[in-house]
Amino acid sequence: MAPNTETLLIIFVALTGVAVLMQACVLLAIYISLRKTAKSAMEASEDFKTTVLPMVHSTRELIDRITPQVVTISAGLAELTETLKKESKGVSFSATEIMERVNRQSKRLDGMLTNGLDAVERAGTVVETAVAGPIRQANGIMAAIKAMIESYRSDTPRRKPVYPNADTYPTYPTDPTL
Repeated sequence: MAPNTETLLIIFVALTGVAVLMQACVLLAIYISLRKTAKSAMEASEDFKTTVLPMVHSTRELIDRITPQVVTISAGLAELTETLKKESKGVSFSATEIMERVNRQSKRLDGMLTNGLDAVERAGTVVETAVAGPIRQANGIMAAIKAMIESYRSDTPRRKPVYPNADTYPTYPTDPTL
């Protein structure tokens, strides 16, 4: 091998050694960085465990303690809802029945009042016919009697009838006292 080749080979070996050393340094830096990151992740995990896990355990205990009560309340609400449904149907039916009865009674009352008022009107007409006719006749008779009495009581002389043609009609004697 030529001296030139040996020099080149030494340079390449040195460069390869420097590259490997640099690679080792980079790997060491990556290792240290990952170690620090893992350490901080472990600390965060420990913090998480110390703060969140007690809360999870207390929540689990609360859920375990409350579950029977929630089941009881749910069953009670379901029963109450079913009872309310039944009662509302009964109330609705009762209200409908009451309204029908009120409507029937209103119609019945309307019919009774209409018949009563019609009977009163007919009775008024009959009374008017039965009473008013004789009263009018009695008033007419009374007026006639009054007129006759007035005519006999009056001091005014009676007039002598005047006839246009004295030959055809009889003549009456004139009496100044009459």
